[in-house]
Amino acid sequence: MENLNKLHDLTLKIKSIIRTVEFKENDVRKAYFENLYSIINEFYHGKIFFKISQEIKNKTIKFDSSILELQPHVTRIYEIADHELLSGAYHNELNRKLFVDTFTNFETTLSFCFEDIVTDADLEGMVKNLNSKILRLCQNLPDEEKMHLLDELKKNTFIPLSRKFRYLSKLNKDCYPEDAKSDLEFIEFCSKLRNCVSHSAGYYKGKDYVYKFDRITFIFKNGEFLEMQGENDYVFLKINERLTNIMYALCNCLKHVDFIKYPDDGF
Repeated sequence: MENLNKLHDLTLKIKSIIRTVEFKENDVRKAYFENLYSIINEFYHGKIFFKISQEIKNKTIKFDSSILELQPHVTRIYEIADHELLSGAYHNELNRKLFVDTFTNFETTLSFCFEDIVTDADLEGMVKNLNSKILRLCQNLPDEEKMHLLDELKKNTFIPLSRKFRYLSKLNKDCYPEDAKSDLEFIEFCSKLRNCVSHSAGYYKGKDYVYKFDRITFIFKNGEFLEMQGENDYVFLKINERLTNIMYALCNCLKHVDFIKYPDDGF
């Protein structure tokens, strides 16, 4: 019950933040916390459901004769708590969804802020830097074709999240109150983790990589499934908390921006 109580208190805390945060309605920075509430609340509901299934199994929650026709479905509810494989899979899916939704919320908010703030000159500089090899090979093109190529590169170049973070965290001198280097490393870890668990069901392809967070060591080995060593005590909730702290710090660099529009159709 202690963990459920903590989750309950966390949802109340996020509600309070939404009410008091100094952003206008439909600003992406406020929307971040509104989406965060939805994400944490869904995780909380999942944990409640599992606790209820345990209580049904232990017969501390009973159903009267008026719903006897639901008996096979009720049995399926507490089967989750009574079967080790189902129980493990249930919690793994809760954690996976919590993390993927958390990082998607963070990534999308950061990207909206970047797209609203970045100047044409700064964006062009990033595009040129990311496509330096292509531009070198095409340096003999006529000026008109060079401009056309650059316009196409602007439309199609993927700006890594790490570049967007660096840009926003350096908007104003000393505006970022935390350790930007450490936070950048954490964002890059989260990007790698999201790609691994979301796009390939935990199977990793790439350069070997190890990252330690809290009491967990995340081991990424090429051609193998992600390995997590250590005590997994709500580690994905702690990842959520750190990403939220990074978003708070970035908001400090955006204090001068009055409004960043949240898309009407949501994330």
